[in-house]
Amino acid sequence: MAQQNDGLNNVRPSAEASKEEMAKMIARNMSMSDTGSFDTGIPQTAGRQTGNAGTKTAVRPAPAKKKQAAASTSSTAKKKTSSKSKKKARKKSKAPILILATFIVLLICGGTIFYLSGMNSYKDTFLDNTYINGVDVSGKTKAEALALLKAQSIIPEKISFTRPNGQAFYIEMSEIGYKDITKQKISEFYSRQDHYKWFSAKFNTTNFKFETAFSYDKVKLEKELKRKVLEAQTAAKPKNAYITEDGNGGYTIVKEEIGEIVDESRLGTLYEYAEKEIDKMKFNIDLAMADIYEHPEVTSAMLQDALTKLNNLHNIEITFDFTYDVEVLTGDDVKDWIIFKGEDLAEGYNVDADKAMLYVERLAEKYDTYGKPRKFNSTNHGEITVDAGSGCYGWWIDQEKTCKLICDLIKEGESTTTEPVYYVNPDSQYEYTCNKDWRTADTDYSDTYIEVDLSAQHLWYYKDGKVEMESDIVSGYPNESRNTPEGVYKLWIKERSKTLTGSADGRSYASYVDYWNNISTIGVGLHDASWQNGVFGGEKYKSSSWGSHGCINMPFDKAKYVYENIDYGTPVFMYWMD
Repeated sequence: MAQQNDGLNNVRPSAEASKEEMAKMIARNMSMSDTGSFDTGIPQTAGRQTGNAGTKTAVRPAPAKKKQAAASTSSTAKKKTSSKSKKKARKKSKAPILILATFIVLLICGGTIFYLSGMNSYKDTFLDNTYINGVDVSGKTKAEALALLKAQSIIPEKISFTRPNGQAFYIEMSEIGYKDITKQKISEFYSRQDHYKWFSAKFNTTNFKFETAFSYDKVKLEKELKRKVLEAQTAAKPKNAYITEDGNGGYTIVKEEIGEIVDESRLGTLYEYAEKEIDKMKFNIDLAMADIYEHPEVTSAMLQDALTKLNNLHNIEITFDFTYDVEVLTGDDVKDWIIFKGEDLAEGYNVDADKAMLYVERLAEKYDTYGKPRKFNSTNHGEITVDAGSGCYGWWIDQEKTCKLICDLIKEGESTTTEPVYYVNPDSQYEYTCNKDWRTADTDYSDTYIEVDLSAQHLWYYKDGKVEMESDIVSGYPNESRNTPEGVYKLWIKERSKTLTGSADGRSYASYVDYWNNISTIGVGLHDASWQNGVFGGEKYKSSSWGSHGCINMPFDKAKYVYENIDYGTPVFMYWMD
């Protein structure tokens, strides 16, 4: 017992300490229960020890109880934490619902405002994509739609009638019984539109149509026409159209004027004409076309040809071609040559031939070469001057005929390019022209020619500057009737087997030749002469028995050469040297 007591005594203080600590721990844990945490640091109690001397016991706090207390405290804290988390989760789950609900409310309110605002914007107007008889009236009021339809309507509110003097009068459609239903139809179509469907109208087209049939009372039309036409007529007589100068060098037509004296017996023609025009939906009617007025005798149409000629005259250009140069006769040149037949220019005009002749004379002075001397490079004498003499070579303008040509061209009023008329010998039909290719400002021949030196009684033929043939000759006996005249001639006729006839020194002759090559208009030519017995040249020509009657006698083969080889138009230069 003593040992137990000792043991108890030894243990008591420890047990009391354990209880005290336990009490503190419980108090501490209770005070911390609000935070949900528990103190598990309970000091352990000493166990019992057994020995030979007796049993010795040590007291400690039981571990199981500490764990239960800690577990209880932890469970309580977890429950409180879980409760708070659920409350927070419930709050979070309600937030999206509130947002969605708010959005829907705002959307509905906004949509309502948008719809009502849109509908209000179409108040008193047609909806989008609305057409009436093909005319777009979207967003237009009834008045605006009416104006658009009226502007594009082929039926006006009134008919216009124009008098011959250009003045107009009008007849209202309402005065002849026409009723326009356009306004009525526009109101009808407007009322048929559902403006609550303004939004869908943006994506759909509405087409309204109505017939615009036109009818009127012809009796009323005729009554109005008669009243307005007869009341407005005057005593103005018609005026003929006429041509006058336009101030710019040309001419113009002053249009005729139809009189305003109405032939009442032709009013039926007026009614018929007006009704035909209106039936063809023509509402601008020219009364001059109705043929109810007195007409002028001369109209613009009658003067068109005369006007064209006069204006062509102003712009006329008559060009004369001289190969190496041209001369242009213009409207300015001839305007002073015009002589009108009367005050009325349409009566026509004549051309002052005297003034035209002066122009032709200037052309002849400048371009004629016939009858003029020429510089010539002779075979034996170098450059010499060959007078025209009795020769026929050269260009010679027929002044009378060229003057007439100019006057005729001016009367026709047509521009043209032409040549002057060149003189043609009325007896021989010889034309006074030359090879155009040889014509220049300085000469009218080339380096192809026949040269006859009468003093030397010799002939040369040059082609392209080279002698192709030459021959002795016998020319005319040197007296007044048989002498061979010098000059510039042209080969222009060739004949075979010809008998040459004539008279000289009071005697007639007839000579047969095989090759006749005529170079003149006076009977002088180049030919064979069998009667010369093959002897040519020298002074044989000086004998009255052997000298020719003016022609150039040649050996047979030389005359044949000329006939067969020398071209028409070749110039022939014949000259005497002192």
